[in-house]
Amino acid sequence: MVLLWAGCDSVRYGSDLCEGDECEAVVDSKNPQDSLSSEKAPKDGKSSSSVSSSSQRDVLRSSSSVKDSVVAKPITDTTITGNYTCSDGELIPVDDETAVDDDATDFRRAGVAIKGFAEKGPFRYGTSVKIVELDSLKRLADSKRTHETCIVTSNGTFSFDSVNLVSPYVRVEANGYYMNEFTASLSTSLVKLNAVVDLSKRDSFNVNILTHMAAPRVMKLVEDSGNNQPIGSQSGRALSDVLSSFGISLGGSSSGTGFGQGFPWGRGQTTASSDTSAEDISLFGSGDYSAALLAVSVMMQSYAPDGDFLSQADYIAEDIRGDGNWGDNASKAKLADKLLILDAEGGLAKIRKNMEGWKLGDVPNFEKHVRNFWTSTHGFESCNAMTNGMVKHVGNSQSEYFVSYYEQPEGPRIRFICDGSIKAWRVATDLEKDTVGFGAGDYDGQIKNGKINADKFYVYEQSKKSWREATSDDIQEFVDVEDVLKKLAPGEKVIFILRHAERTDDTGKNGHLTANGKTQSQSVGAKLKGENIYFVNSTYTRSYETCENVAAGAGVTSMGNDTLPELDGDWFVKAENKFETYKNNNGGGWVVASEYAYKGSYTDAYYPLQSRGEEFMTEIVMPRFAKVNRVGVWISHDMMVVPLTAFCTNGKANLRYFDTKQWINYLAGVAIILGTDGTLRYEPVKGLSSGTMTM
Repeated sequence: MVLLWAGCDSVRYGSDLCEGDECEAVVDSKNPQDSLSSEKAPKDGKSSSSVSSSSQRDVLRSSSSVKDSVVAKPITDTTITGNYTCSDGELIPVDDETAVDDDATDFRRAGVAIKGFAEKGPFRYGTSVKIVELDSLKRLADSKRTHETCIVTSNGTFSFDSVNLVSPYVRVEANGYYMNEFTASLSTSLVKLNAVVDLSKRDSFNVNILTHMAAPRVMKLVEDSGNNQPIGSQSGRALSDVLSSFGISLGGSSSGTGFGQGFPWGRGQTTASSDTSAEDISLFGSGDYSAALLAVSVMMQSYAPDGDFLSQADYIAEDIRGDGNWGDNASKAKLADKLLILDAEGGLAKIRKNMEGWKLGDVPNFEKHVRNFWTSTHGFESCNAMTNGMVKHVGNSQSEYFVSYYEQPEGPRIRFICDGSIKAWRVATDLEKDTVGFGAGDYDGQIKNGKINADKFYVYEQSKKSWREATSDDIQEFVDVEDVLKKLAPGEKVIFILRHAERTDDTGKNGHLTANGKTQSQSVGAKLKGENIYFVNSTYTRSYETCENVAAGAGVTSMGNDTLPELDGDWFVKAENKFETYKNNNGGGWVVASEYAYKGSYTDAYYPLQSRGEEFMTEIVMPRFAKVNRVGVWISHDMMVVPLTAFCTNGKANLRYFDTKQWINYLAGVAIILGTDGTLRYEPVKGLSSGTMTM
């Protein structure tokens, strides 16, 4: 009978191998005589070593089928020992070590012990690392001499115990599953990363996304030298070219000058050679090169899940191969857009948290390079003390977030602010982007429309000398007349004082409604069907026609109406001549009337709002409630309805045309509700879809 040990968590997903009581013994009752030592070795061509125990071998076997994801678990320093081979990212136990024939006698270097890291995130055990010697006599073509090992650790380390090299110039492939920094889980597909390395004077190297992208450029530089330069002499230059293409300048790499704002690494830029090679760099550490490696890794991973990102990485690497530059600005803009959203949604912080959870070492400051790429590509200045608080839009026309000017009403509403506390650009809040340029308010409680979100409003607090988002305590929304009617308690009455419907261009007393104005009036009347309505109109023809059509819509066959000159529009005006002067000199009647209603301006032209409003209720409205059965409809004009609505709502109905360009809409105004106790209450009301019009 054989005991097969099953791991508590998959070894492919960052969890420890289980030990002792944590493991579950399963009896293979069908083949009790089978022995693990009877397993056959795989076919030739796969590297092998020895496995120390049968339990460890079976854990490896069981791990290959477990796919559950684990978030940010520590990656313990697990090392698998013994006989094995690796294929398709998995370790496969074997019984005997396969001997490698080596009939060469003229070794450039013999018995070399080689070690290093394979990282996208860290590659997991089961990853194959293959060295292919390059034939220097055949323009560095692949030779038939290869050396292969398997990663047997959980942190991406690999080693070759003894390698005999005829050529010190090698191409390296690392093929396996890796820990994805975006998900903190093992990749769901295999990834193959490459490197081109000069082993003349080194016994260690790393394989990573930078070696992968620099390799084609290294080979091109050697080719351009007539194959008279060793690979090692061109590795630093190739790394600088790759980093420069992402706007990263380290140890000789240069970002150049490019062809316009936001593209500081354009075609034709020459970079200086770095004193560091891509194969010298690892992910974890506090150094700038580690930060650059992780930044590029994050940038490439942002294109697509798992291994799908490699096609884009290969495309960029091929572009860099030619002249050392990534010159596809449309592709750069696409990447910048992805990083912009990744940053805006907190993705960079999540990546840091994931990688810190692995506990493999310091996570470098990769964020600065990612942010520099997308902000520079999209034309943003450096975020520093001089630009702190600056708010910008994306001015790169190749971005899907492009707008031609800051306050463009159509298109993306996303904007960005230089945040001095983090010394980086971030997505601006609604408050930050909507109040740009407001400065200090003119008075306490001043309300303005948002610059980007024109449907949002902001209030100035004099005590704090700052703007804040308006709340329901600041702005009272207009309620539909039908809803007001439905909420009336038994015995209550309501008078709707509304602006007339849409008129023609004739603003005189004899001006008429348009055909649309008549339709508007009838639609409001339809909401009042079944009511015995008390109609009152001003002395203007369009006011009477509005009542007439509301009655028609309500099904009232005999309208019966009163005409009140007090509804003509000048109830609040004290000196008509002064009002006319202000109207002509200060931007028109709407500006003057709204400034009076909300700021108390023009006291020599107007009565005090509060006392005059109370007088209207006492002398005009209250006596006429005796004629109201349940509903009254009174039709007036905007110059009357605006200050009256401001009075009734204590300034909370937003008709601040002078600030927000909001004006009373047709068939909107105020509902005056008489309670059963004889008191009045007020609600701003609308007969159409909106209570205001924006001019």
